[in-house]
Amino acid sequence: MTAFQEHMRRAGERALESLPAPLRPEIYVISFRIWRHDSLDWRRPYLAIGYNTESEVRRVLAEHSDTAPDPGEVRWSYAYWPLDETTGIVGHGPEPADDPVGAALHLAEIRELGLWYEDFDDPDDGKAEDEEHEGEQEARDDLLITHFDDACLDLARHLHTSGKLTEVLGRPVPVLPFDMYRADELDRLAEAANPPEVIVDYLAWARAQEG
Repeated sequence: MTAFQEHMRRAGERALESLPAPLRPEIYVISFRIWRHDSLDWRRPYLAIGYNTESEVRRVLAEHSDTAPDPGEVRWSYAYWPLDETTGIVGHGPEPADDPVGAALHLAEIRELGLWYEDFDDPDDGKAEDEEHEGEQEARDDLLITHFDDACLDLARHLHTSGKLTEVLGRPVPVLPFDMYRADELDRLAEAANPPEVIVDYLAWARAQEG
């Protein structure tokens, strides 16, 4: 386990411990929003940990009763979640004070792995050099995405296997990672983050949308 993974695990545990006690019986999902300090700067990602509750689902359904939204979509689509992420931000958050230790550990790790690159802005270079650089940057971006996804998935699995989710909430609930720019990967991330029995209802809804 790397120092950054260890930091992620401890930060995730603290996030669960900070969940409001009165809401814990109602929490049915933990959200893992994957984003970046700048939306397309894959070198500086962060994880925002949130949740949704049964009462919030009922509130949204009542509020939109005139349009009769799909109850499954209200329950499982992050578009309807409040995304109250005050429980924890790990990595390169929107504010420098969010997680300076995690940001530093992440930077050190991707530099050690050779994934870091400097911004490229040299108008004197020719088109061929530009295309070569862009291709190299895209390849590193793909590796950076995978690297951070792996750390988030490791955290999700740890919260399950360590028993922390059950300790805090009294039962296992799905941990659903998502990146708004990569909506086509939601199911893959969900399956990688959770034991199969925990995401039966989510996957049933998600696959019904495909058919």
